[in-house]
Amino acid sequence: MVVIDSDLIIKYLRKKPRYAVEYLNELFDKEERLKTTIFNYAELLEGAYLTNNVPKNLRYIRDFLTKFEILSFQLSDADLFSQIHAQLLKSGNPVGDMDVLIASIVLNHGETLITRNTKNFSKISRLKIKDWSQNSSLPSTNINTDK
Repeated sequence: MVVIDSDLIIKYLRKKPRYAVEYLNELFDKEERLKTTIFNYAELLEGAYLTNNVPKNLRYIRDFLTKFEILSFQLSDADLFSQIHAQLLKSGNPVGDMDVLIASIVLNHGETLITRNTKNFSKISRLKIKDWSQNSSLPSTNINTDK
């Protein structure tokens, strides 16, 4: 199974670029139920609150996200978040808090993160990521498997 990052969901909802729509549609066809995290959910809602038509966009996002299993943040995720964040800070390779929060959930669920944000997520060891913008074929070629 895979966890979908906000960047792909946003592109899908905006219907641009076309290959983002095609990619996510392929995943919907192949997967029983896609997943995203509570933090991706929050990022999407924040985007809706920044628009001119907040009620309409909130409804649109919430309706769309019923197609997803929303992975919550647990105590074990908090522990892993703290470890990863401290390690990145010590090594001089900081990554934004939201990205580390998302990564901690994905790692604890043993999933692969589908994202275009490889710059930040590739800094997180053991996190399996797939860049959805690199090709439209679904077989996973993990960018980051073990560091």
